[in-house]
Amino acid sequence: MSAHPVLIRNPMQPDGKPSELLLVHDGRAYQSRPALYYVDGPFVDDGAGGAIAAAMAADGGRGYLNARGEWVVAPTLQDAQPFGPDGLSLFRDQDRWGYRNLKGDVAVAAQYEKAEAFSFGLAAVMIGERKWRYIDTSGQFAFDGFLRHAGPFTAIGLAVARGGTYKCGYIDRSGAWAIAPRFERPAPFSRHGVAPASENGRRFGIINQQGEWVLAPCYDEIDAFNDDGLAWFKADDNQEGYLDAAGIPVIPDCYDLSRTMRHGVAVERAAQMWYRSADDVPEFGEAFDWAGDFNTHGFALARAVNQERGPVWGIARLDGPFAVVPADVLEPLPDWDIDIGCPEPGTPLIAFLARDGSIALLDRHARLAFRLRAESEDGVERVALYDQTGRQLWQDAPCAGLHIPQPYFSAPAEAFLAEVGQVDELPAYAETMLAATRAKLLNIDALKQAAHNGETETDDAYAYKSGPDDCFNGYSDTNDEGRLARLVRTRRRIFRMYLGEDELMRYEFLGSDRYPMVLRMVERCVARLSAHFGAPVSDPDYAGAEPDRDTLAWRVGALWLGIAGIHENGDGDAWQHIWLLCAPSQAAFNAALAGQQPSPFDPT
Repeated sequence: MSAHPVLIRNPMQPDGKPSELLLVHDGRAYQSRPALYYVDGPFVDDGAGGAIAAAMAADGGRGYLNARGEWVVAPTLQDAQPFGPDGLSLFRDQDRWGYRNLKGDVAVAAQYEKAEAFSFGLAAVMIGERKWRYIDTSGQFAFDGFLRHAGPFTAIGLAVARGGTYKCGYIDRSGAWAIAPRFERPAPFSRHGVAPASENGRRFGIINQQGEWVLAPCYDEIDAFNDDGLAWFKADDNQEGYLDAAGIPVIPDCYDLSRTMRHGVAVERAAQMWYRSADDVPEFGEAFDWAGDFNTHGFALARAVNQERGPVWGIARLDGPFAVVPADVLEPLPDWDIDIGCPEPGTPLIAFLARDGSIALLDRHARLAFRLRAESEDGVERVALYDQTGRQLWQDAPCAGLHIPQPYFSAPAEAFLAEVGQVDELPAYAETMLAATRAKLLNIDALKQAAHNGETETDDAYAYKSGPDDCFNGYSDTNDEGRLARLVRTRRRIFRMYLGEDELMRYEFLGSDRYPMVLRMVERCVARLSAHFGAPVSDPDYAGAEPDRDTLAWRVGALWLGIAGIHENGDGDAWQHIWLLCAPSQAAFNAALAGQQPSPFDPT
């Protein structure tokens, strides 16, 4: 048996170039050419002392790879799927499906319009419109007759199938009906000889191999049984849990329970019970405010909290206490979809962003296994890979403009600034807003005509470098004077922190983590503007508008410069903004309407 390689993703690439996978095998690092983007499923023994896996190159082509990163089959295929227990992999070439063996050679020629993976020696293939048949590993048909649907065979020798009616039943390996079609939504049989099923598509129960109800239909949903012999269910009252083969709820009364279970452990997020199992609630000696699913290697990423220490990331294990990450590690490294804690196939490591900008690969004990580091010398940048001893395993070719991952969960407040790059630039930016507002007042006759024509604040009042407007602006002036007052003012968002519904659902703690950051940023901005403009007041008399809640403002000649933090949420999203507003006082606005210019607007 060959040792299988470890896969390490290198996201430190020139802008526009996708991340790349490196392989570490027998103490050496390998870089595939063409570049490797993804390995589909773990490596498997090839029967000749090596290992093979289906993989995708950076350009999207599919092929097969060995443990040293060499393409056994060049990535020119349309698709290549993981090897199954039968030693065959489904592949697609020239719009037809076939099967390859562990050498990468074609075992069954690509000839089918559609095909499924082999399962217990048989695979379903489509040979015409809505005509499915089963083949064996030699490509011969297993039995006569066509089916309109053909599911995978399981350990007990039955498969879900549909014949000439719209109902499904179960066939045996000879193609005979073992359970006559009567189900709208049947699931595969488990190794324990039971399967979830529904006759009407609305109520689910559990049947045995004779088609008899072990559990009469009583649930809204029941998933197929997993490798632990349990099936996720959902009841009328939206309670969720897991059933055993007898239909007994062994994990009952849960909400927002993960439908994925590994090593007998599922995640319940709604009640923040987090980890649930059929035996008991696993104890890790920590309270979590976020927990990921257990992986196939028997551990999970989690974030522990307590009042004294604050939040820390670490590894939850069933065979030991919660392992806190090293002090130099900052946070998990998100992938392109902001998912975290997902190991590469066959690789029991989780990627973290370190405080020095490097990427640390940690094992199940939260110990360093490998480190990726961007290095610069004489203006040349390159990426290097080191093992846990600091020995360099690999170094990339020099390149320019490397994309270095930035903190996501621990992003600094400056990362959310808009219009200015740092707080010290704020006074100068505010002066440009004041100058713009003075210029509008001097041109108030033109603005009067614009207001009379129904114009309101121009689009550039909401033109941000950081993204589209996502703040509720409920202004609906119906008179010329109200519209004019808003046309005269200058309003800019200088700080934008937005969390979408998907982000908040996955990482609820982000909202509470970032709220204090916004308050501190407002304080910093106020302090910097006060050093330039003097002490602020809380009751500016903006022309044509009441100040936002908690506004602080500085009187600069006849104008006001105000700052306010805005916190909004809706439709599952949340955003926290800081706005600067420059507007004339009501008296200055009235004077401008009366033609008293320019002395009322002299900044001195």
